[in-house]
Amino acid sequence: MIKPGDTVRYLNAVGGGKVVRIEGRIAYVDDDGFETPVQTSELVVVLPAGHVDTTPGRKMFDQQAFDIGRTSKRNKAAEKPSAPASPAERVAPVAQTPAQPEPEEEFPVEETEYGDDMTVVLAFEPDNIKDLSKTGFNAVIVNDSNYFLDYQLLCRDGDAGWATAGRGVAAPNEIVDIARYTHADITQLERVVFQAIAYKKDKSFEIKMPLSVSRKLDLSKFFKLHCFRPGVYFDSPALEVPLYSEHPRPRKK
Repeated sequence: MIKPGDTVRYLNAVGGGKVVRIEGRIAYVDDDGFETPVQTSELVVVLPAGHVDTTPGRKMFDQQAFDIGRTSKRNKAAEKPSAPASPAERVAPVAQTPAQPEPEEEFPVEETEYGDDMTVVLAFEPDNIKDLSKTGFNAVIVNDSNYFLDYQLLCRDGDAGWATAGRGVAAPNEIVDIARYTHADITQLERVVFQAIAYKKDKSFEIKMPLSVSRKLDLSKFFKLHCFRPGVYFDSPALEVPLYSEHPRPRKK
């Protein structure tokens, strides 16, 4: 049961916040300073009231999927160099069969009950929120869905056309690092295009139309402290740019 003080996210829209009060079946959610009335059946608790999130950095919309997606399983440390061979081993080398590449490890996919309706967000995390005029930014893609996304992010390359800012595969309910930017080169992202093909592995799924969305970024926001704030996807301040959502956002009061 949802209670005042719970941190929640919307099931049928992007966003969320903290429950201020409940009247009958309506919960009033503090969403960026606005109290948004939402049916309690359309909310999911991210952090219960009275609990403190002790995990540093980002707060994922699905914590179990986040824990799997951002652990060392997906970001394997480089192997330690082997010890040098002894003189005897160097004198009489033994012919060896060429090493075979290890098969890519598969990871369990944690689906959410709302994740078949896709939401994709481009976000920027500042290295130093207290010095926005000089800090660098980490650009990430948030895949809030039950689908794998084979994606590419494009940016304008002057008069020459478009250039690839990042490409790869985002697993379901995963935050993917794209690139790092400074204020000097953030101007490359004034106009971006996000393209993706959505699919699931080893199971049937509803076909999604290929995505191709264009966004113009307000570059002045990278200098404004109030434009960076924690949210459903991040504990630390971040600038979020919605790219695509199949959920209509509730109208604020």
